[in-house]
Amino acid sequence: MSHRFALPAFAGPCRLKAGLRATSLGAVVLALAWLAAIPLPAAELTLKVQDKQPPKTLDASISAVLQKKAVQLLDGDQPVYEFWFSAELPLQSKPASLAHALDSVKQATLLGAVSVPKAQRDYRDDELAAGDYTMRFALQPQDGNHLGTAEFNYFAVLVPAKTDTKPDGITEYKTLVKASSKATTTDHPVILSLRPASSASGDLPKLNDPVSEHKSVRVKVPAKAGGESTSLVFEVVYEGKGHK
Repeated sequence: MSHRFALPAFAGPCRLKAGLRATSLGAVVLALAWLAAIPLPAAELTLKVQDKQPPKTLDASISAVLQKKAVQLLDGDQPVYEFWFSAELPLQSKPASLAHALDSVKQATLLGAVSVPKAQRDYRDDELAAGDYTMRFALQPQDGNHLGTAEFNYFAVLVPAKTDTKPDGITEYKTLVKASSKATTTDHPVILSLRPASSASGDLPKLNDPVSEHKSVRVKVPAKAGGESTSLVFEVVYEGKGHK
């Protein structure tokens, strides 16, 4: 009795090579997808002070009380933020120390203005739409809703330029929050964190890394307390997030 055995089919060299190519291509695609999922470090910004008029979108009465030079945070040669600080910041009292300098600023005081060429994220990680804003000082309410959200309770609240039209047009916290929140889809204002400066030495403004995962620009703004000329040194956090 004869027996026949069926031999397994052999794909041949062409099919084998095609299969290997497909496997290699799949591995490459998976590797690229894995690399794309890795978050890239934020770009290192540079600092430049440029003679430049405040944005024309600001009311003339607000532009009149601002410095005519911009503190620019640049990504390459493109501005990410441009700040115009007050030419003479009115204070309630002369700063007693660097650590408590911001305690001298009254609620809703106009600190300056900022231009945001492209949409960013604010300190709450909410959207900060592209545009021009005034910056007003605010103390975060010391209540249970904000406990532990930030190391310091000093903030710059951003108000759309078209909404804020007089230097003394906003004087209360609730009015300030309402004016800022019109630019958001939430009931929260758009904010940048402010921090006391650890030092006032050296040339200012300057970039700083005040704490882990935070980057700031340290500034020195001319000020007046009563009839006495002075200055206010503090830091504006442009990278870093609080806790919601």
